[in-house]
Amino acid sequence: MASPNSQEVPVLIEELINATRKGTFQWKAVNPTTYLSEKMTAPGTGGRLTLQRAEQTSVQQTGPGQAARIVRGPSVILQVVEIKSGAPQAPILTISGAVNPSLNQKLQELFSVAASGVSEHGLEFLKSLISHD
Repeated sequence: MASPNSQEVPVLIEELINATRKGTFQWKAVNPTTYLSEKMTAPGTGGRLTLQRAEQTSVQQTGPGQAARIVRGPSVILQVVEIKSGAPQAPILTISGAVNPSLNQKLQELFSVAASGVSEHGLEFLKSLISHD
């Protein structure tokens, strides 16, 4: 498995963004800041992806002898859990935008695409409920 600093990770995140846009990866809202997707590859095996947006706080030094400033902004965490029947489930890969800022933009894009898909599905469901009156 590629390390979170690997050149392969941004490519995989981009593939995940594209798969989400196409609908081959579907996300469910756990809460307003967390989305979950499960994909089974065979009976009893597959993976669970969790995508969570968190507020990141960092301190930046503005210059020698100057006061540091506190910077806040969103970061996104992608966690991958392997599912195997009868085996304990634990994360096998965690990619954090707070730890790796170069990936944070891609992770934020994935979060946005996942949120849009969940919202679109919710709107379609609401429309179907209203049309059945």
